[in-house]
Amino acid sequence: MPAELQLLVIVIALLGFWAIVMRPTRQQQRRVAELQSELAVGDEVIISAGIFGTVVTLEDEQVRLEIAPGTVITVARQVVIRRAPEPVEETGEGQDGPDGPDAAPQSKTEED
Repeated sequence: MPAELQLLVIVIALLGFWAIVMRPTRQQQRRVAELQSELAVGDEVIISAGIFGTVVTLEDEQVRLEIAPGTVITVARQVVIRRAPEPVEETGEGQDGPDGPDAAPQSKTEED
């Protein structure tokens, strides 16, 4: 295999690596940085440790989050990774159907 062709294969492999790995990572980093700069009091967020909280106060490098009524923690702004999803409204029928989780399963059998 000629040296030029080997070099071309290596360059194509590096470009493929960049397109598959590096580009999406940078886009995600931009989205997180944008979120961190747009934080406002009252936002419900999730930090990198998986803790949900509501923003109480904002400072340059720190955020105070209320994680339970009367429990406020101070974290670095950089650990806020996303907004908390909106809560799903309960319809009273849950995933187990209208009869609830304790309802007996209904079997469909044909009788001759």
